[in-house]
Amino acid sequence: MLDLLPFLTNIISLRDPHAETHSRQVNDLATALGRRAGLNSAQLERLEFAAAIHDIGKIAINDFILQKPGRFTEAEYMMVQQHTVLGARIIGKLKIDPLIPKIILQHHENFDGSGYPNRLSGAGISFEARIIRISDMYDALTTNRGYRPAFTHKQALSIMKKEQQHFDPQLLDLFYQMKLPRKH
Repeated sequence: MLDLLPFLTNIISLRDPHAETHSRQVNDLATALGRRAGLNSAQLERLEFAAAIHDIGKIAINDFILQKPGRFTEAEYMMVQQHTVLGARIIGKLKIDPLIPKIILQHHENFDGSGYPNRLSGAGISFEARIIRISDMYDALTTNRGYRPAFTHKQALSIMKKEQQHFDPQLLDLFYQMKLPRKH
């Protein structure tokens, strides 16, 4: 399964050069959090694979939208939200661990049920997707975006604490205990 990873990450980076760095950073954070949470080697391998390609569905989203400077309109944001569904479909065609498309589909679900695409909550979200949700959010906050500059490490943690209902509380506690990269 991991032998497919360079191929898939190359496809993603050809479409969006910034995605490669984001995927690598989310992968590093998610893997560290997964270890801290006690995942076994098979679970860690699944998590690593899913984290590295969690945004693969964005290859099917129009460049105009993905590269747009400034905030999305409501319609554009709804299109971007489809990347989870598209990614699960793309990866679902491969003959790999059937949990990986599920993790990709669920990586924007919030613990309180306010996420997308299916408004799942709590244990209804796969454990690995809950790990990626935290890792993805931290990296997104600490990275420059077309509509805002990067937040500092301290600011990102403050935002995540304010929005803590979106995350698995036990995983979030473990995440706060980790030695996180400080980009600023």
